[in-house]
Amino acid sequence: MSDDPIRPRLHGLPPLLAAAGLLMLACSDPLALPPASQLTVEDTVTLFAATATPVRTASAYNLITQDVARTDRTVDFDFAVDLVPGTGTDTDLVILPRGALGFLLDGGVQRTTSAFDAITLAPTSGYEREAPLVVASGDVVLLASRLQQCNFGISRPYYAKLRVESIDRAQRSVVLRIRVDPNCGYRGLAPGIPKD
Repeated sequence: MSDDPIRPRLHGLPPLLAAAGLLMLACSDPLALPPASQLTVEDTVTLFAATATPVRTASAYNLITQDVARTDRTVDFDFAVDLVPGTGTDTDLVILPRGALGFLLDGGVQRTTSAFDAITLAPTSGYEREAPLVVASGDVVLLASRLQQCNFGISRPYYAKLRVESIDRAQRSVVLRIRVDPNCGYRGLAPGIPKD
């Protein structure tokens, strides 16, 4: 036994300090996203074509606030819809990323062949930022919002998926089923709180 009264109290402390130090480093990483805390949000919305519809109708959607938007009142939206002349006698529904409307090439849209419910994680790349995306009833599209400040030093988009439920060419409207991950930078598109 040591005559030093402090030595017995330090026995076993260095491994504990090392473990605490590693834990503090992991928690204080300024480039890590804060833990996700919000459930993914699903909604069904009706949007009207950006052209040849009354100005009071909403043609766009804001993934950050999970709400429809009027393009005559705000630029705070992530995509819009329009009906344009097609190759046949019908008009084509197009999903318009912000770049297709002359805004900054930020966010985007991406076609997928996966079923809506089968998509549990959004990809981080492959989004079209400028060209309109022609879609039909039943098609599924992946979406990335404008970049947002998620945490100190980290800018990421919000991610979502949508399914075209129906197109009403007479009313120039479309019904969309949308699921958004409201946790900045997270890509989870299944029900619940995302882990990724």
